[in-house]
Amino acid sequence: MNPAQIYVAGQFVPARDATVSANDAGLLLGAGLFETLRVYNKKPFRLAQHLERLHRSGEFLRIFLGESPRDIGRVIDQLLELNGLTEARVRITATRGPLTRELEDDEAPHATVLISAGPMTEYPREFYEQGATVVVSDIRANETDPTVYHKTVGYTRSLLALRDAHRARATEAIFFNTKNHLAEGAMSNVFLVKEGKLLTPPVEEGLLAGITRATVLELAAAEGVPAEQRPLTIRDLLDADEVFLTNAIMELLPVCRVERKEISAGRPGPVWKRLAEAYKARVVRETAG
Repeated sequence: MNPAQIYVAGQFVPARDATVSANDAGLLLGAGLFETLRVYNKKPFRLAQHLERLHRSGEFLRIFLGESPRDIGRVIDQLLELNGLTEARVRITATRGPLTRELEDDEAPHATVLISAGPMTEYPREFYEQGATVVVSDIRANETDPTVYHKTVGYTRSLLALRDAHRARATEAIFFNTKNHLAEGAMSNVFLVKEGKLLTPPVEEGLLAGITRATVLELAAAEGVPAEQRPLTIRDLLDADEVFLTNAIMELLPVCRVERKEISAGRPGPVWKRLAEAYKARVVRETAG
């Protein structure tokens, strides 16, 4: 069996042999961005939206990709072929390249781009049937920090929160911001349902504008589910009729327990089910053929 291939700085190499410079700014300073997306039927779902976000963040953080969106699409296609994948998890990482004096200037070198495509490992089925458990992290999202609005490789905060969540046998950790308003999950966006209305924090509360989050809001409009982006408190979270999480890999994951507080009578709710089915239908529509 051939070793898995990865794309690094313009070349396809076995993943076990892939390297970046010991002077890379992503390694030394955390100056990097990434996108994670899901491939269905050999087609990346919402690739254009992921690359648009990557480009916007790159402009802000002065990380300039030499590869065009079309180039990246072709690389992903080649990786799927080389690695024999139909369903896959793809990660695109872009660092600011080797650390040089140019990093102090606006004119930085082209980014070092790494793209990998591996087998898709789904969340356990029982999470979708019985709902997941989350904990509220003691760590705060800082809405005044500009980097929280970009998917950077600086993921230590989330790793610490997830470690605590997993020790508590929970799936995810939820962050509140410095104003005690709901922000996001360590690796997800958060939605609540109250009296049939879909609620989620506005981006300004200190969260990443997720691609799946945007898709859910789009589907809610199409399905006639009223939705509002507004500041939310811990009381809103605990008193919600339904709670669910979103990201590209988990899709829409129902939450039925916030620590010891049961949500939705301990089972996934009807609004989640309706939107989760609409999401799967949208995936099929956009990746079929």
